[in-house]
Amino acid sequence: MNLAVAPRREIGQVAWDAFVHQADEAWLWHLFHFQDAFATWPGRRDLSFAVVDTRQGEVLAAIPLQLIRRTKGQVLTINLLESLGGPACADGLPEKTRQQIRQAAQDRLLALAEQYQSLAIDFALPPLAPAYRGERCPRVNPLLFLGCDNTLTQTYMIDLRHSEEELWQGLSGNCRNMVKRAEKEGVTVREADSLADLERYYQMHLETYRRTAAPPHPFAYFQQIWENFTRRGYSHIFLAEFQGEVVAAANMGAYKGAMIYWTGASKNNLPSPGVNNLLQWHAISYARSHGYEWYESGEAFPHLKEGKLKGLNDFKKSFGGELYPFYRGRLVMRKHLHLLYTFYHNWRGSHV
Repeated sequence: MNLAVAPRREIGQVAWDAFVHQADEAWLWHLFHFQDAFATWPGRRDLSFAVVDTRQGEVLAAIPLQLIRRTKGQVLTINLLESLGGPACADGLPEKTRQQIRQAAQDRLLALAEQYQSLAIDFALPPLAPAYRGERCPRVNPLLFLGCDNTLTQTYMIDLRHSEEELWQGLSGNCRNMVKRAEKEGVTVREADSLADLERYYQMHLETYRRTAAPPHPFAYFQQIWENFTRRGYSHIFLAEFQGEVVAAANMGAYKGAMIYWTGASKNNLPSPGVNNLLQWHAISYARSHGYEWYESGEAFPHLKEGKLKGLNDFKKSFGGELYPFYRGRLVMRKHLHLLYTFYHNWRGSHV
């Protein structure tokens, strides 16, 4: 088999997404337009590519990839390559062919890392991709076969193949109380259906990020989500309202029978402490009633005993999900700069 790599733009949206729709290892983060949405973030540039069979002109693997460039204090510039979604291979390939594809992808990744003087390459496989979820969840991190260090974490997954009553009883007692309290206090939920709703969402995004002292994402990012995901049914934006005013929102990614809590925002001084609980429960109920089988409430931090992330973990846990592997991996390119990379990774994690 003759293999070659080709940039995403050369493949084109139609052929790229046709592959993503068919491949069990691919999910929402692999879609063509997601790379453009991600590239709206400051300091990012898309470098996604595919591995193709030159004889058949067939896409055999898609690798989403972003170059991230950050400057600290206008002195220190750090480059990192990041693959949210990771390599996705076509279904049913012989193991020998998969090895050849992995080698071709790795050669390209290492060449790009050298070209851009990247400290490391980070990978994260999508837990909701059919090949990685539920009963098909691999016992070993697939990224190890790409030569990565194992940086596996966990995520909370809710199996929606139960009755609504069973899902309701799966919530923690406090969570159920918060949902009922928000409803009693007059909070309602509806789905966004206009650009005006998107603009309301973005204003809350700005307010939320001011509250957390993090740099906000550009409006272009949310425009991309609206145009290429929400309008195509790949995302659902739910709005919580109180007395006719939108007070919180949650954007859910939806693809291949699974839904994820993607982004969220809220106003200061919410009218009820249960607003965000109600939004999440509404999304879970909506997903189940519309035939989705899995819901991911987000990356878990079960080992933490205190702090902001401990509170976030407890919130996600309260919706009754089980811990599943979140397959992550890392190729560190310059071992002697590993401390610098660790500094960057920790700094980035608290600011992006």
